[in-house]
Amino acid sequence: MATTSLFMEETALCAALNQPLQTCPEVLGAIYTAHYRHVLQVCRRFFPQPQDAEDAAAEVFLKLHRVLETRDEAVPFRPWVSQVAGRHCIDKLRRRKREKSACVDGAGLSEVPDYSTPSPLSQVLRREERLEVREQLIRLPKKYKVPLVLRYYKQMSYSEIARALKSRLPAVRMMIFRAKEELRRNLQREQSVKN
Repeated sequence: MATTSLFMEETALCAALNQPLQTCPEVLGAIYTAHYRHVLQVCRRFFPQPQDAEDAAAEVFLKLHRVLETRDEAVPFRPWVSQVAGRHCIDKLRRRKREKSACVDGAGLSEVPDYSTPSPLSQVLRREERLEVREQLIRLPKKYKVPLVLRYYKQMSYSEIARALKSRLPAVRMMIFRAKEELRRNLQREQSVKN
C-alpha cells in the first residue's frame, strides 16, 4: 500500500510540474523498486531459463514508460503491470518462434539434413528387396505372373489388364489379389529360410 501511495504522490508531483509521466525518472524508479520481483515472477511462468526471465522483466520496465500513460486508473497497478508483463512475454515468445522458422526457411537450409533421399544403406536394401521380389515373381505360375507384371511394371489399370487378357474385370481383380497373396507367402518362406 505504501508503494501505491508513493506512486500516487509521484504522479501528482509530475502532474503538478506539468511533466508527462515518462519523463519523471523518480516515478519509474519507485515502480521498479516496488514491482520488480512481481514482474520477474510473471516472466518466470513463461521462461524456464532464469536469464530469459530476467531479460524479459528488464524489458518490461524499459517498455513501461511508454505504456504508463495508457493505464486505466480504475485497475489496480499490480494486476495492470502483471498484464503488461504477460503480454510482453507472449510477444517475445512469438518473436522467437518466427525467428526460428525464418532460420529454417532461409539460408540455413543447407544445414538441415535431407531425409527425402534414401541413405546408401537403404538404397542397397531396397535393391535387394526388389531383386528378391523379381526372383519370386519369376517363379510364380504364368496366370499370376502376367497380371502382376502388367499392373506393377507396366502400370496398367485393372480395366486395361482385363482387355489385354480378354477377361472380365472381377476376374482380373481376383487374379491380382491371389497373385499378391502367393507372392507374399513365397517371400515370407524365403525370409524364414534365410533366418
